[in-house]
Amino acid sequence: MPILRKIQLPRPSNNHLAKFARNVASQCGEDGIVEALFKKIPQANLSRWCVEFGAWDGKHLSNSFHPITNLGWSGVLIEADTTKFAELTQTHAKNDKVYCINEMVTLEPHQQLDALLARTPIPSDFDFLSIDIDGLDWHVWSSLSNYFPRVVVIEFNPTIPNDVIYVQDPDVRVRQGSS
Repeated sequence: MPILRKIQLPRPSNNHLAKFARNVASQCGEDGIVEALFKKIPQANLSRWCVEFGAWDGKHLSNSFHPITNLGWSGVLIEADTTKFAELTQTHAKNDKVYCINEMVTLEPHQQLDALLARTPIPSDFDFLSIDIDGLDWHVWSSLSNYFPRVVVIEFNPTIPNDVIYVQDPDVRVRQGSS
């Protein structure tokens, strides 16, 4: 049975980041917002590494395509679907700063995000993490313990009212489309 809790949330902000929304490959303006956030961080402190899982083909609705392709960042892109993984590797075939992994991120020790990232040279304090797996998002995020991204984007379902907190059961077979 899904966990459903109602809590009192603070009043909504004025959403001052919305003015930076711009899509290069992202879906809802994330490219512009993330770029604006990183302009606020001293550049000397940045590793210029990003991670996206649920990476699809590496471009379509991607939050990592812009920093990798246009800003020169390194990236770890994880995609479980073998057909989409082939497209992902083709998208970044000429970029030796991109590490593509054909795995499903789960809560099993050998498939947890920490274990998959450990296969790559990404620093533990990387800059940007994008989570888009339509279900276990919250559980995967909460299981991360060896890596510390500066900015995290987690897809959510905007049709669920703000006063409803929903976290699906930690079951990889359930894909409710939101966390």
